[in-house]
Amino acid sequence: MTVVRTAEGDLDVSRFSALAKGSVGPLWWGMVFLVTIEMMVFATFITAYLYLRFMAPEWPPAGAGVPDLFLPTLNTGVLLASSLAVFWGDKGIKKGDVMRLRLGIGLAASLAILFLVLKVVEYSGVGYYWDSNAYGSVVWTIIGFHSLHVLSVLLKAMAVLGLSFRGYWTDQRHLGVTLNGLYWHFVVVIWIPVYIVLYWVVRL
Repeated sequence: MTVVRTAEGDLDVSRFSALAKGSVGPLWWGMVFLVTIEMMVFATFITAYLYLRFMAPEWPPAGAGVPDLFLPTLNTGVLLASSLAVFWGDKGIKKGDVMRLRLGIGLAASLAILFLVLKVVEYSGVGYYWDSNAYGSVVWTIIGFHSLHVLSVLLKAMAVLGLSFRGYWTDQRHLGVTLNGLYWHFVVVIWIPVYIVLYWVVRL
């Protein structure tokens, strides 16, 4: 029996885990609240885009052109694959398999880099900029905001990967990996409505 001595008497804490896991940890709830707030920010951006889209006499404006579907569709597949890689690695560390975690996170990080490179290629060829018109402003804002999120999860993944080589993650201590995965999946999932609105709704 593990006992903690308090002013009110001895307290048996043997039934409590030394490490917080899942939804019992305050960090988990902090991440949930962060994701909720960021979902509202993305919803605001998408609402602004739709308002401009349906109020404008011409959308996109002359000279902007309808966005091509190939690269963004390819990038959607890249992001979905990265989410699967993170999920696979997360499941591995919960079983104590550090190598599986490294492979999953390493693959996900590589796919995130590929996503960002393809985004640079895609938007280096468009005929408008953030200050060209309302269309350019809202599109560059949404794409830039989401790309920053991809960059942030890439940096988080590198931190998780680095700690794995220091023996930090175990089957008992993996809350940080779980939180990284939760945020990664959010960044992937939120891309779906962004993709639909920017590349399909524009064609309506």
